Amino acid sequence: MKLTRSWLEDYIDIPGSTEDLCHQLTMAGLEVDDISKIDNDDLIDIDLTPNRSDCLSVYGVARELNSINKLYKSKPTKKNKKIESSCKNIKINFNISQKEICPRYGYMYLKNISSSLEVPENIKKRLENIGIKSIHPIVDILNYLMIDIGQPLHAYDADKIEGDITVRFAKKNEYIKALDGNEYKLTEKNIVVSDSKEIISLAGIIGSDHCSVNSETKNIIIESAFFDPKFIANKARELKMQTESSHRFERGVDFNLPEEALSQLRTIFKDNEICECSDINIISYANLLPESKEVELKFEKISSLIGIDISDSEIINLLTSIGCEYNKKNNTIKNPSYRFDLNIHADYVEEIARVYGYDNIPIVPEKISIQPSKKYQTFEIINEIKQYLYKNSYSECINYSFVNDSTLENYNWKNQEFFDHYKISNYMSVEQNKLRSNLTSSLIKNIQYNNNVNSENSYRFFEVSNVFGDNIDQVLTCVAFGDRYEENWSLKNRKFDKYDMTTIVEDIAKIFGLQKDELDYVIKDTSSNKMKFIELTLSISNLLSKVTKIPKEKFVSYSKFPYIRRDLSFLIDVTITYGSILKLIEKINVLSLKKILLFDLYVGKNIPADKKSLGMGFIFQDEAKTLTHDQADAYVREILEELRSAFKIELRK
Repeated sequence: MKLTRSWLEDYIDIPGSTEDLCHQLTMAGLEVDDISKIDNDDLIDIDLTPNRSDCLSVYGVARELNSINKLYKSKPTKKNKKIESSCKNIKINFNISQKEICPRYGYMYLKNISSSLEVPENIKKRLENIGIKSIHPIVDILNYLMIDIGQPLHAYDADKIEGDITVRFAKKNEYIKALDGNEYKLTEKNIVVSDSKEIISLAGIIGSDHCSVNSETKNIIIESAFFDPKFIANKARELKMQTESSHRFERGVDFNLPEEALSQLRTIFKDNEICECSDINIISYANLLPESKEVELKFEKISSLIGIDISDSEIINLLTSIGCEYNKKNNTIKNPSYRFDLNIHADYVEEIARVYGYDNIPIVPEKISIQPSKKYQTFEIINEIKQYLYKNSYSECINYSFVNDSTLENYNWKNQEFFDHYKISNYMSVEQNKLRSNLTSSLIKNIQYNNNVNSENSYRFFEVSNVFGDNIDQVLTCVAFGDRYEENWSLKNRKFDKYDMTTIVEDIAKIFGLQKDELDYVIKDTSSNKMKFIELTLSISNLLSKVTKIPKEKFVSYSKFPYIRRDLSFLIDVTITYGSILKLIEKINVLSLKKILLFDLYVGKNIPADKKSLGMGFIFQDEAKTLTHDQADAYVREILEELRSAFKIELRK
């Protein structure tokens, strides 16, 4: 979302620098990617998360700044002038065939568009500053309003429309030739706007080429609608396109905006003497519009989850500042029409923390439990298999679990035909639209890619991962291609065959004291692009059940930041146990202390008879940032002070 500082100043006072403003936005979760100078203005580029569709407009960003910091005071909003219509509405019936897909549809008729019409200079300049090219004066004004208040609008050449206009689902195998010059084949899930002859737009995404406005257009129909996001989501992506309109509609546009947008449009037309305008017409089905959800506020739980002592009145003030309505009678909160993302109590807890300011929430050391580490059995078993394969010249691959519609994907790991894949509803690319049912296809692609880049006589790849067929199974797949042995003048070479894979199965069985027949595996060969591959797939899930009953283990996320280790050697009374030292350190609850190691215990020569020498290592690591040596030293001093006080320890030099 790109906008300029001067545009924001239409709605709010900005007392400080643009850098301060951008810091406020970033700390509130609206990350600013870039600030650049443009003429005497600042261009701001904001990277919004998908849930914040309310900020896909200049007005939305201004409203957000006012919510998080009252120094950004809202300016009085200009009321739209009461404008009498200057022409009659077009004699066309507008029909919504399935009312749930478009519960609010607004339209207006423009008459006598001049061929010499020019877009107002201030609008043209603002669009140029944010990188939107001029198309047609009317279309430019519609684009301006979309960026300004967030409502996508569409213009149709009224003289090219035949019969009535209908909003409906597309029919099977219908096509649209869009404004981008491409032709798209539609499904029965696409929403379209059509006249009595053909489709005039792909609703909420892009218009049709045949009814687009141009320099010869005299009369125009303006569409301002609310399309339900669940019917728009992913539809543009499935057609391999993305538009400013679809970007907004699939995330959710305020259903109160269609009429407001048309009203502001009439004001712009009147002020600039652009054309004649009809009355605004709104088709609305109030019972099908999104309902604001009432959620009961649990004040004590909110304070507990955020970790701060915050009063009930402050919680209410924070939520009403972002447009929510509080009902004192039943202690419930209701989201505004532009905040589709506020549905459950947890959403409001998150909003309170965000608007309160993460910087204002104190850091409270997390209580840690210091326990001896233990090996994870499943990992140890899989690691043994990997070590065996490494020694036999196999290279490990790690591929995405998302795959495409290649014929190699149409099999499960047992080499049986399989088509019932888990589909990805919001896939980023058609190359990753479902979960894989085998590992073989990915490994074959790895070999083919490597062979194209740097051809070798042979390849041996393997992967251990989950596959998603009728069940979720963990499997090992090995794929080999080419010569079995390296080049040698005294050795007759041969290609990999099924006996090489059988040897792997036998060796794995021996490693774990099993017979080959006890393992669940498949060996096969496959040809692809004139290359022949030998494959082995073995069920790790089955192997684990044979080797041992693995208890369920719980994992926690591992910090990506480096740790700092400090070693201490000290004298302590022989009667004091190591366990009591650990208990004391645990009570201290030192921030970022992750592990304690006992690397030395000594009693004897040069040590007093009533003392023992302990060597202990302390490992510090932060979850959110890189620790400094000064911070680690401060933690060590804190531990030493407590140990001296409780056990009268003496540091050895």
